Amino acid sequence: MRQLSVTSSNQNKRKRNSPIWKRPAFKPLLLSACLGLIAALITYGAKTGWAERATQRMQETTVHATASSGFILNDVLVEGRINTPLKDLRAVVNLELDQPIFSTDPQVLRERIEALPWVATALVERQLPDVIYIRLNEHRPMAMWQHDQTFSLINKDGEVILTGGDDIKVFAHLPLVVGKGAPVHAQTVLAILRSEPELNKKVKAAVRVSDRRWDVVMENGFTIRLPEINPEKAWSRLAFYAKENELFEKKLASVDMRLPDRILIKIDDLETIRKPLPGQDT
Repeated sequence: MRQLSVTSSNQNKRKRNSPIWKRPAFKPLLLSACLGLIAALITYGAKTGWAERATQRMQETTVHATASSGFILNDVLVEGRINTPLKDLRAVVNLELDQPIFSTDPQVLRERIEALPWVATALVERQLPDVIYIRLNEHRPMAMWQHDQTFSLINKDGEVILTGGDDIKVFAHLPLVVGKGAPVHAQTVLAILRSEPELNKKVKAAVRVSDRRWDVVMENGFTIRLPEINPEKAWSRLAFYAKENELFEKKLASVDMRLPDRILIKIDDLETIRKPLPGQDT
């Protein structure tokens, strides 16, 4: 009788290959494939506009749903409007009553409003359920600026609000500054002029000379030449001298204040008179 040989059962088992998705090298490949697919979908959506259209349709559906729930425009409240023409504001706001209130983007509307000449800044808010609130912060006109033959309205920062046209004629009462560089320095010179109220009443215009100093043209036609350095002191000296000597009762061509210790007065017949300040020798 032959004896059966005995072997281990492990030796008779066949080794099975593990599935491909369980192999370590497969995971990076799968991740790369997924990322590639996502990138391809994004590129396709961008080129065809599919993603944008889908987003837009979703937004429109949401807007109509909110309108059905009562979120429709019933009123537009505006505060702070002084000089901005109402017709111009209506044109850029361009809203209709009973439209869905969420169909208006407050940021886009604010940018359109701030493009108006008179508007410095604006605030636009939805006041749910049915109100759009607009608050205007308008430029404050400080002076008229004449450059060449053009007149512009400027604010305290020297920024041009409006140029030419009938709209600025109502501001003819404002101080007039003239010349290149005048707007930037206008606030300073106007403060100097106002420091002597009696003199300031007689001022017609302040003229910027070589963008360095000011000439002041008075209502009776003569010119006061202020120095580049310490013009406020020269203006104060002139006010004192004019009061003591009835300067504005005389027929003058110019008064030169550029010398710190002298006032040079020129009369209409071209005769020149040199006047020392009080306490100074001739």
